[in-house]
Amino acid sequence: MQRFQLNMLRFIKKYLMNDETSCLSFKKGVLFRLDCKFSFYFINANSKGVITLKFYKNLFHPKISEVERGSYITIGTFDGVHKGHQQLISTVAREGKKNNCTTIAVTFDPLPKVFFGNTESQSIRLTSSYTRAERIALLGMDMLIEYTFDQNFSRLSADDFIDKILVGLNPKKLFIGKDFKFGYKGSGDFAFLKQAGMKFRFETERLEFINLDNERISSTRVRNAIRNRDVKLATQLMGKQHEISGRIIRMMNNVKVFFVPDGDVMLPPPGEYKVSIGSYNNKHFTKARILDTTKFIEVTLDKAMSSSFFKDKVILGFLDSVTAITTEETNIIVNYSGFL
Repeated sequence: MQRFQLNMLRFIKKYLMNDETSCLSFKKGVLFRLDCKFSFYFINANSKGVITLKFYKNLFHPKISEVERGSYITIGTFDGVHKGHQQLISTVAREGKKNNCTTIAVTFDPLPKVFFGNTESQSIRLTSSYTRAERIALLGMDMLIEYTFDQNFSRLSADDFIDKILVGLNPKKLFIGKDFKFGYKGSGDFAFLKQAGMKFRFETERLEFINLDNERISSTRVRNAIRNRDVKLATQLMGKQHEISGRIIRMMNNVKVFFVPDGDVMLPPPGEYKVSIGSYNNKHFTKARILDTTKFIEVTLDKAMSSSFFKDKVILGFLDSVTAITTEETNIIVNYSGFL
């Protein structure tokens, strides 16, 4: 079985990495099995057994056998999959399974606020698409459908959203957050869904926010915590460390390496941090430095450990802030172009 999985991973890496499957991840012994052009299975073996999430991309007017008995659905960006998201998604997973219905999370990439330019040039993303998928899978959902949020999608009316996306999923019940809006210019809301439910025979339930220290848990609050170097608070809000996947691409000496992040996940400000690095099953605890002037993170790692991780995809998790780095300290010219 292990040899079959290894060969399957090699096949997927070599032949199936395309735009539709760009979220493929191979960390933590994860195996994705491609099902058709626009879907694949996310399979994760952990102490609870095998967890499977079927992933679809841009599924309009869906006609899939999994929803014949109906579906329980939640919709949102779910960036960071923080504790508020976890409560919402776990409720859908629990209620759907109790009623023998397929459970579905509908989400978007890129984040709508990024598409509309309601953000600074610096990345604000808390999780990559595949990390988001993994965290949603671990909460017990059966299916994830991700829509590309582009110019055409942004102009989709609330009515079209229901007709082209929701109706084909045979919804029995929708679960949304208190501030959820959808459709062109946010024209769809809880009241709109309640009205549509009368026509298409589905219920809609709106869940309240959850708080930490009398303040709402939100992706914005997580981002603010990271910007303020308060990675401990970010961990409390998400229930997990702020994590970045990437690769070790260069050994500086016997105790330091360069870690290059994949994608555009948000980095904390310049400074020194306590971190974990490695796979989920093989973590090493150390320190890392982020400098404004570089595209890599400097990690303290002995030669034996860095050799075992070299060029493999690893996860860098932020545990705590140690010291800030001043602007003067970041005025260092580092020629790293030959390393990439």
